[in-house]
Amino acid sequence: MNLESSLIRYFREVYRLKSIRQASAALNVAPSAVSRQILRLEQMVGLPLFERLPRGVAPTEAAEVLARFTRNYLLDIEHVRGEIDSLRGLQRGHIRIMSTEGLVAYLLNRTIASFNRRFPGVTYELAIAGTDAVAHCLQDGSADIGLAFNAEIDVQLSFAAQIPDPLCAVVAPGHPLADAATLNLSEVIRYAVGVPEKSFGIRRLIDAALSAQKLHLSPVLVTTSIEALKGFARYSGGVTFLPSLPIRRELDRRVLVSKPIIEDTFQRSTHDVCILAGRRLPLAVEAFVEQLKIEASHPPNDGPDQLI
Repeated sequence: MNLESSLIRYFREVYRLKSIRQASAALNVAPSAVSRQILRLEQMVGLPLFERLPRGVAPTEAAEVLARFTRNYLLDIEHVRGEIDSLRGLQRGHIRIMSTEGLVAYLLNRTIASFNRRFPGVTYELAIAGTDAVAHCLQDGSADIGLAFNAEIDVQLSFAAQIPDPLCAVVAPGHPLADAATLNLSEVIRYAVGVPEKSFGIRRLIDAALSAQKLHLSPVLVTTSIEALKGFARYSGGVTFLPSLPIRRELDRRVLVSKPIIEDTFQRSTHDVCILAGRRLPLAVEAFVEQLKIEASHPPNDGPDQLI
């Protein structure tokens, strides 16, 4: 099937947003132009691609097949570009990274800085999201590398590296829990608690542990921001759940303390460097993954974070 680039772009935006109107806004074209392209594509395929709903559209099975095809098609184009870049000695390249917030200061800042010194012609896109969104962006081909906390096992993903980092209770030094050696989950939830929203790997671990112990939590704060959780613990007298790496600076400065929780799944949690399973990575992406592995195996010194 000979697909024009505009057809692919229009289809993938409608598929991603499940709305012709939202896709037209994202593409900066009229909704009628998007509708015409989708109709044209349906005529080429010979099957309906979207079911029209009162609000938006729903992809059909044919659309799911076409989405996988176009994803692989675009990834193959990226691979070809990477091969061409390799002929230039990695003088060029583009790396799309989707990461949870906690690993930016600890790992990504110094990895990008060291890689940029070696290959100044390479460019980067870095977006921040929860673990679920990181996995989704790898699966749909909109990201090359994903960094997530406690990513779920998925046949579509492979782990290039994993960094152990137990999930702990985090409080300010003057909090009643600050002097405890270890804590039970039931003790922690007696206090005002802040948690990430449900797309975060941290929240998935918390909810699973609460369910297993038949405990109920009514959080005071639910947020998509790790910084907000740190602030809630530091300034509001609350408690939150975080691994150590995102709060390394606060722990070093003793403005927050981290306390182990007696919960096996919390002790086994990891930060994961993920890629799409079976994908032939462009040269720049492959080299960056190797740099991530090196940086992940060597904790930073106590100096200030490196920035580009």
